[in-house]
Order: sequence, then structure tokens, then C-alpha cells
Amino acid sequence: MTITHSTEDALADSAFQAALEEFRAVIGAENVHTDPETRREYSDTYSPKEWTEYLPPAVLQPATVEEVQAVVRIANRLGIELWANSQGRNNGYGGSAPRHAGTVVVNLRRMNRVLEVNEEFSYVVVEPGVSFNDLYDYTQANGHRIWVDCPDIGWGSVVGNSLEHGFGYTVNGDRANSVCGIEVVLPNGELLRTGMGAMTDNPSWHLSKRGFGPMVDSLFMQSNFGIVTKMGLWCMPEPEFYLTGWVTIDDDEQLPDLLEAVRPLMIDRTIPNYPSVFTASGALAVVGKRTDFYDGEGPIPFEISKAIVSSIPNLGMWNLRFALYGRENVVDAQFENITRALEHIPGINITGTKMRGDEIDPESLDQSGKVQAGIPDMQLLNTSSWAGGEGGHIGFSTVLPLTGRDGRTITDLVRPASEQAGFDYIGGFLLRERSMMHVTLMVYDTADEPAAARARDLCGELVATSAAMGYGEYRAHLSNMDNVQDTFDFNDHAMRRFYETLKDAIDPEGILAPGKQGIWPRRLREEARERA
Repeated sequence: MTITHSTEDALADSAFQAALEEFRAVIGAENVHTDPETRREYSDTYSPKEWTEYLPPAVLQPATVEEVQAVVRIANRLGIELWANSQGRNNGYGGSAPRHAGTVVVNLRRMNRVLEVNEEFSYVVVEPGVSFNDLYDYTQANGHRIWVDCPDIGWGSVVGNSLEHGFGYTVNGDRANSVCGIEVVLPNGELLRTGMGAMTDNPSWHLSKRGFGPMVDSLFMQSNFGIVTKMGLWCMPEPEFYLTGWVTIDDDEQLPDLLEAVRPLMIDRTIPNYPSVFTASGALAVVGKRTDFYDGEGPIPFEISKAIVSSIPNLGMWNLRFALYGRENVVDAQFENITRALEHIPGINITGTKMRGDEIDPESLDQSGKVQAGIPDMQLLNTSSWAGGEGGHIGFSTVLPLTGRDGRTITDLVRPASEQAGFDYIGGFLLRERSMMHVTLMVYDTADEPAAARARDLCGELVATSAAMGYGEYRAHLSNMDNVQDTFDFNDHAMRRFYETLKDAIDPEGILAPGKQGIWPRRLREEARERA
């Protein structure tokens, strides 16, 4: 039996209250929260306060692996749905909130130990509650000459962000691909270690991704098959020299030329990190609010955007940041090759700032310079305040081939659609060797319910339109998870059916994160299909 309620019904249900008493007995009453303030903190904080569809009835905060196991076993026995997260800061995609009404949040912030920093092999092992800020502070305080990849905003969990396919900007920017060896609590409470960790005390657990038999680590990424309690992550040794590079183009029509010129440099690793390309509005939103640059009604007109850009030094209509690492002669040669490859684009400006890796002063670096050196920062959080008021946003994130043609196609779709819905186009590309993610933020005041509703509706429309053009999402807000999963339709949704087969085998009671990524347990599938 599984207890499925709306949030308020759950709080009034005697069986649910009895379950809470059991949770209090194993993790402490002070770590079981049912007060409105905490429940709101662990919901979708970028939704208007009046929206309670993703508000959990309770929040549990275990501190050890054994406590997580105990919570899962109680939930399995009593039929309580659990939604686990690490820091719970997946903002723009639903934050800490569960997908299904009545699901209890299991937040792992109290599991906040850095278990190992290994300089010899350049990896770390952390628990889910360790943020990028925490890990950076730890490595600095202990004198470790190791750089840990980080996203733009440093308060998120190293484990959680990696599991959600989050991206960074060092040589390990494809962070999910740098995960090596995880520990997982399965839906029945059993403990699993992947790869070489399946052998007791194997010294290669965090050195070799492959063990004996199938690799299963990725089955616990963006999934509801288990709760990850430890993770090994490959990092990079502190380089001899570091160069942070910046490229600007003044003509929007040159975006395809820039992307075409960069692709060979990515494939042959002349550019060794994971760069990003973003609009002027994306850069402006980091340093100010919309009204600092334009106080008119509606989205900023294109011609006014061009005028704003021309008045600000070292800012283009499109901007590329990249980084180089290594011995000085190698860094110099790479920068020279990059300059030669890009300088044919009329009006392009290419600059670079080089420094010794062991002499970096974070205070001297801008936001781009920091994150490409693995130094977490919080400045990009300002973007959510672009529209003023109580800032929030929803993200639309599409995977594309790294070509100029595809870059132009997606911007020609998303920019006018955003502006027609009343949003400034704040978009950009995260580049990989052969593909790229186009990420757009629809920024609004969370006190403005109509704007928040337009943002959510727009993302839903763009999911369908981009899928019709052959593009799929790599990440989605809770409200769009079913829609996105439905677009992966090859052979009558064979992949979804495979996920569902695994879900029914691993989690027959369907207690872990029902509906995450559009993967529903058997008992809720028909209901979910009817709602979609």
C-alpha cells in the first residue's frame, strides 16, 4: 500500500502522522520538518507563493548513510513517497520540490563531509551535502593543489549538480562524465557501490569507471532508481599557467560564423575547456537589473540592445569565454592558434589574460575568470533579479549539433517566441566537442503570477516545437518532465518503456521520486498519461 495524498490531506492523515513519528525516531525530531516555512523553502521557490502544487508535506534531513537506509525502509514498508535531493537548489527546474503531490522531501544537506581529496590521482570523494563553495573552501584551507570543476553558481551540491547533468567550465566541464564510483541506497534500503567499488576495499574505485559487467552509474543520474550517498569526481591538477579568454562579436548575424570557427578547436582540443557563448543581455543581467539599462515597456528592442552594447567596453552582441591551462609555451601556442582561427570574422575582438596557476587572486578575476579556474561564485544568481521584484526564472535547455546552422535555427525560434511572451531573450550556448546546449532563461517576478504562468507555458510550447525540429531537451522543469520524456519517441517510446521496466524491478512499491524525468511507477502511470 502506498499513501498518496495532496500535501494538506497528508498532514491531516493519521497514517502519515504515524510515519512521521517513525522518521523522528530514526533521524531525530529536530530533523523532521512540517512547518510552512521549511516546506516552502524545499518547494519550487521560483513559483509564485500562491502555487502549492509542488509543496511537500514534510522535509526529512538524515545525516548518515544508515539514517538514509532507515528512512527508505520505513517509507517502503508504509508506502510513503520520497523525493531525495542534495542541497536542493536545482532552481529554474523546480528547486527542491517533488513532482508528485504528497511526496516527502529527503534533503541531504546534513551529509556534508569531504571524504577524500587525492592529489596524486586528482580526484575527490564527497557526500551529497557538500556544495561547490564548501569544497573549494576545503581545498584552499588544506593547501590542496587541485582544481574542482564548478557551475556558474557555487551554492549547489557537487553530487546533486553532477547527477542532474550540470555543466562547468574547466577541462572537466562535462561533469557527469567525470563521475567515477558512487554509493547508492536502493529503494529497498540496500547499499550498492558501482564499478570497482563493488569489490570490498578496491583501491581503484575512484580511478576506473568500469568494473566487471555493465556500467550502471548513469542509471542513477536524472533518475528515481536510488539515493546517491557518496560520489568520486575526477578533477584537474593545478596548472602551471592559466589563461582566461574573451571574444566579442558586434553583429548578431556573425553567430553562425563564430560557432563554425570554434568547433574544430573543440574537437582537436586546442580549446581544452568547456566554453560558453552568450548574449549581451545575459552578460548585463549578471551586473544589473533591466531598469538599469532600459525602462520601456516590453522586451528591450533589438536596436536599443545594440546601442547599449556599443556603449559598454568589451561587450558584444554575442560573447565567448574560454580558458587555457598548462605549460606557458603550450598556452601561448594555443592562444595564437585560436586567434588565427577566429580573426577572419569581421570586427571580432579576442583578448586573453594569463597568470601563473599558483598565483591566482580570485578578487582580481571576473565571474568568467573564476568559474573557468574552478573558483565558485554567486554573481550569476543576480540574473534572476533581471525583471525586478522577487526574482525567479524557468530554464529551457536544448541539445544541438555544434554548427552555425543549428545555432541560428534555435535562436530564430526562441528569441521571437520569448519576446512575444514578454520576456527579454537571455540565452546562450554551452559548448562541448561536437554538440552544444542552448539554455534560455525566462526571467520574471515571482509575485507576478501571469508572468510566471507565461514562462511555464512558453517552455511547454518550445519543448514541442523544438522536438518537431529534431531537438531534444537535456534538463526540464518539473512541469515539463512528462512532456520532454514524451518527445523521446523512437520505436513507440522504447526508452521510456525500458526505464519503466527497471523502475518496476528496482522499486516495485514506487516510493522513490515518482514522476522524475517522466518515469512513473506502475500504479501511477495511467493517471500520469491522462494528465499529460
